[in-house]
Amino acid sequence: MPSRQRRSAAASMVSYASGHIHRAEIRDIDGILYCNDGDWVESLTALVETEEGELRIIRWADVAEPARAIVARETRLENALAHPDRD
Repeated sequence: MPSRQRRSAAASMVSYASGHIHRAEIRDIDGILYCNDGDWVESLTALVETEEGELRIIRWADVAEPARAIVARETRLENALAHPDRD
């Protein structure tokens, strides 16, 4: 598609979803924000929106251990509240 047609089509879009390749990335292509979430099976990546509205790629390897620590802490807290007589 010629560049002018791409820009015209992009100007009227709110979002567009399509098939993907398995390489996560966020980049600008001719003024269009391109976000590829990769895949959860092979690369363990996902596309997320932060509380500030920013799109980011997360990798399971970067979030797995902190997530496990939070779950373990919450589980200990729940157990302590459920059984205050135990140490």
